[in-house]
Amino acid sequence: MKSRDLVYAVYEDGFYDRLPLHFESIKKNHEAKLGDVLLGHGWVSLWEDWFYSGGPFRRREGERLLEWVERLDVETDYSWPSESDVVDSCVKGFKENVEPFYRKNLFIVFEVVGPTEYSEYSMMPPRPESGYKYDLAYHNLDFSKLLLLNRKKAIKLYDKLAKYILEVIKYARELDIVDAVRIADDAFTYSSPIYPTWFMDNCYLKWHRIFVNAVKAKGKKAILHCDGDVTKLGYIRKLAEIYDGIHPLDLCSKSTVEAALNWVNRVSKARRDIGWKAVFHTGISIDLVLNDSIDVKDFVKVVKKMLDKHGPRKIVLSVTHRPYPKRSFGEKLALAKVNAVRKLVGLPEVSL
Repeated sequence: MKSRDLVYAVYEDGFYDRLPLHFESIKKNHEAKLGDVLLGHGWVSLWEDWFYSGGPFRRREGERLLEWVERLDVETDYSWPSESDVVDSCVKGFKENVEPFYRKNLFIVFEVVGPTEYSEYSMMPPRPESGYKYDLAYHNLDFSKLLLLNRKKAIKLYDKLAKYILEVIKYARELDIVDAVRIADDAFTYSSPIYPTWFMDNCYLKWHRIFVNAVKAKGKKAILHCDGDVTKLGYIRKLAEIYDGIHPLDLCSKSTVEAALNWVNRVSKARRDIGWKAVFHTGISIDLVLNDSIDVKDFVKVVKKMLDKHGPRKIVLSVTHRPYPKRSFGEKLALAKVNAVRKLVGLPEVSL
């Protein structure tokens, strides 16, 4: 069975005779060769500069919180683009990611960043030198602070960004090559939701229902990417009612074999709690893949336990994150671990 059909079988029937794999990577030639799923980034390039120069609603250096809140004006602090310009700015990156591999019959996912993350990005400070060195972005969760200090301004910004994202989703769902839309919208730490319950229930979930309804209106699958522990306060049940798939079931630390085995138990419990309502895209800790002190045998032990505890239904065996900056599945030990997973599901080894 071709990769695309295999993933559809997991979504429609729950399982097939082989588990599908997804080794997400910024190197799309690696991702396309190693697994069955290919993710294309439909990120808004018009807003990319926020990661470097800082967002338009950021606090000024030395500015006190209340001064910033008083000064912030959602309408005038930024020259808002048209919806069509935002949609157009997403197209190039996505097509560059997926078009070279279209004939491989992979399950193709269009990823868009959600309004919660963009709200935080819009308030990012300029990237420090260390951010350039390690290719990392920094924010201070200032949107979460704005929610507490001026709910009206925060929701005005959130709704404005969400309307843009909805138009991107409507564009993505019309593409014949797209099988699913993944909305990346972090809202949890390992200990709790980042945002207050009133916001999660009345804004976050409301907009995600709207997004998913738009995706499903054209028969595409809707996947949520949300780091942190989505089981807190029972939110995984609500999210599983909305979404067809959930990634990455991050839940807790998994950087050692012992921690990862505990994570397996947590993911398995989450499955028992929600039943078979959503496909889990999870099972392979990127921390273990890239930890050179962990050998292949110990690594694959964790993956085997995930399959034993969770079972083969409703799961796409996926890494929890793409490789860190300056790391790659092409590294000798990392590739050996990837090939161990491929062997586990009945696939041959590959080279990169």
